[in-house]
Amino acid sequence: MSGLFSVCLLSGCEDAQQDASASATPTQAHPKNAQCYTSPKIPVNIQYGSYPYWGDNPTENNIHNHQTELSEIEKSQDKTLVYYSLAIIIQADKATEMVSKETFIPQEAQLEVTALNSLIAQAQECYKAAPPSNNASLIRYSFLLDSANQYSKFVAERIQRQQNKVAYSEGEKAQIGGMTEWMVKGSAGRVIRAYNRVVSSFNELS
Repeated sequence: MSGLFSVCLLSGCEDAQQDASASATPTQAHPKNAQCYTSPKIPVNIQYGSYPYWGDNPTENNIHNHQTELSEIEKSQDKTLVYYSLAIIIQADKATEMVSKETFIPQEAQLEVTALNSLIAQAQECYKAAPPSNNASLIRYSFLLDSANQYSKFVAERIQRQQNKVAYSEGEKAQIGGMTEWMVKGSAGRVIRAYNRVVSSFNELS
């Protein structure tokens, strides 16, 4: 036994084991994210670039129509980056619909944000697993994830302000309803502007 151990030390048995592990296919190495090891492919019946900006169309219609598309994507290719990108924009739409109102229930809004953050985290894992080579469009998914993370932070600010009943200062009141409302921390305008950036990133996917 000791002789075999010595031979292993000299011949590199451990290296051989590592080589064998390295030769495993991506799906074997990461079965959880196996579907993410293929380059994102948008189904021909799904049109990116069609998600409306805030206020262009009724939110309820957007969510219903795109949830149908989301189900089709999951059936055809499982939960890939294509799936997560659409799921994120739908969830952001739901959250914006809630917190854009003058008053809302913070606890209910927090549930929407928690769901969004979960989708973002899953999408990030899928992005890490996706093949970086021969896929120039992959970088666009990183832009979407960055904008979604920023949006989530602004929604959290909005919820916190509502929960703590923080009144707007006189200076902030002058900005509410104007072009610079997005600069007011915890305002609906700040959330909507961030949401539209998520939509923009989503619509640039290809």
